[in-house]
Amino acid sequence: MALLMKRRALCALPLLAACANEQPAGPFVPPGPPSYGHLTPLRLKVSALEIKEPESGTALMVQQPAPFLPSDVMLRMARDRLSAAGGTGSARFVIQTARLTRETASAAGAFSPASETFRCIMRCQLEIISAEDGVLASAAAEVRREVTGPTRDDAERAALAERVVKLAGQDMNVEFEFQVRRHLRNWLQMVAAPGEALPQPVEREALPRS
Repeated sequence: MALLMKRRALCALPLLAACANEQPAGPFVPPGPPSYGHLTPLRLKVSALEIKEPESGTALMVQQPAPFLPSDVMLRMARDRLSAAGGTGSARFVIQTARLTRETASAAGAFSPASETFRCIMRCQLEIISAEDGVLASAAAEVRREVTGPTRDDAERAALAERVVKLAGQDMNVEFEFQVRRHLRNWLQMVAAPGEALPQPVEREALPRS
């Protein structure tokens, strides 16, 4: 009887080791490229809206694999969420930081694979510009996300990179709207278009961490 119990305990060791290294599921991430088109636009009281393509530099460094570039996700958010409702002056959306980096979190063990940590930083700014090209008002938003998981092959690395960029995009969408409503409230058009619902106020809260 003692020999049988010892064998069962030995057989359970690999299973326990695997469970100890298993990462939590974390927040739900929809499949496919990020999209914000289903959300009510933030309609600005300006005559024109410029969404600037990001320039090169260390603030835009991306380490591969990168199924979705952080800068592309931010551009998609701006194009889906912002619109010009008419008025004086113009608005300009600028990407300041869109980084994706990775580093080794742990080496492979007897019962566990190696793991890596992927980090994504996004920062952007929305400016209201006068006819003389002066900045009348602005709102900036920044988010940081990291995800750690096993990296047995390139497919698992790509999955982690995709996940952290999507989660950062979700965080940025919430933080960006909060900052716009806080700092550019007087520049938001609060009259809904026919059949359109007005955006509800965004409450600031601690964003979930993966």
